[in-house]
Amino acid sequence: MLRLRITLVAMAAVAALQPVSALAQRTGQQRPPVSQQQAQQQQQQQQHVQMMAQMQETVQRMNQLQERAHKLAQQAQLQVQDRARMTDRERLMLRTSESFEQHAKQLSVVAERTQDMIRSRDFQRDQEMQRDMDRLREHLNTMATQLDESLQLMERLRLRARSLAAQ
Repeated sequence: MLRLRITLVAMAAVAALQPVSALAQRTGQQRPPVSQQQAQQQQQQQQHVQMMAQMQETVQRMNQLQERAHKLAQQAQLQVQDRARMTDRERLMLRTSESFEQHAKQLSVVAERTQDMIRSRDFQRDQEMQRDMDRLREHLNTMATQLDESLQLMERLRLRARSLAAQ
């Protein structure tokens, strides 16, 4: 559903970037051939719209990961509160979960700030800057994937530690 919405927004933005005069529409005339410069500008604008949509997905993913990390830290805290004495394993799990939560918060902020940079016209003027912004977006996406995998491992460790404590 989210991808469909992002795709529709991107398509609408691309359509808005292809101006057709009202007179040409009313008279049925075709647009004059697009100059190479105009075609290049349209392509750059389409790439920018696509990059913005991809960055929006990354920001949303970071926010979801932040929520998961928060829940993981909360669960670790509740598990410790259920018992009178905290074991070393529980203390380590709690501290690690809290660290992942802080990391997820920081990555979420970085993703939002990067999204603001991508939206800025200042970063659209230079093609090299656009390439670097795209690389930065890719790196953030990679970090989100790594954080997701780390949270999955922590969730499995928490479940395993709980089952060992119950024995």
